[in-house]
Amino acid sequence: MKIAKILTTAALLLSALTIKAQTDTNALLWEISGNGLEEPSYLFGILKFIPADKYYFPENAEAALKKCKVVATETGLDHHSRHEMNKAAHLEHHQSIDEFIGEDYYKSLKSIFTTKLNVSDFKFNMVYSKFKPVMLSTTMTRLALGENIKFYELELTSKAHSMGLVTVSLESIEKEITMLEKMTLESQTNALKHSIDNFDEQVADYKKLVDFYKDGNLHQSLEYTLHPIENDEKFVEHFINERNAAWIPKIESYSKQAPTFYLLGVSHLADEHGVIAKLRNQGYTVKAVQ
Repeated sequence: MKIAKILTTAALLLSALTIKAQTDTNALLWEISGNGLEEPSYLFGILKFIPADKYYFPENAEAALKKCKVVATETGLDHHSRHEMNKAAHLEHHQSIDEFIGEDYYKSLKSIFTTKLNVSDFKFNMVYSKFKPVMLSTTMTRLALGENIKFYELELTSKAHSMGLVTVSLESIEKEITMLEKMTLESQTNALKHSIDNFDEQVADYKKLVDFYKDGNLHQSLEYTLHPIENDEKFVEHFINERNAAWIPKIESYSKQAPTFYLLGVSHLADEHGVIAKLRNQGYTVKAVQ
């Protein structure tokens, strides 16, 4: 009995270590198979934007894409989606960001835009000063990378269309906006102040994020994605974890109908609440494609 108990304990420990090793594997491309799927589908982790000279779509991902009939993004990329997101990015009732962060922070923010990001006073006053705090944090980083950047979803959906693939989304733009707006204006304001106080560090962090991303390091990519919002727990719960859970039935449905190539933000793949873990919990085999 004692030997059997030791063997059982050893087996459980080995199983736990195996799961951890699978979770810690560095990879951007993951194959979904088993659980009744006739053909595998694939997950590919992406960043929203990246310097053009760092843009990375490896050969194994290109090969996997050619095996698929459908490309699925988080939300739609059509005119309606862009229009709704543009509306959601702006403060209501023509308010200005200085009403939320105060005069001193407003001066510092304007100085960053005009001296470090080469934005004119006129454009800052007419455009960026009307943005919600969380949008400004992201915009500051994007502008700091210069004009020569690429957007993964646009690049890869364009490639999908040229290949004659069907494109679908896992949620409506309205759903994404609802989840984004669960981050209160107070939390957004605190995050923006953090970005203003640590602007150079935030830009350096994004460059580190790109390096972790290209290494396929999902955990570190998630960590660095959350730095600008200071790891806000409510944001993580609503904008990442809840959306991950809501996508699983859609991923199952699409994958059963046809081999599908999923383009998901790299922050949605990692750790116990990530899409990889959730699909495994549903009985699918999800393995890294090296």
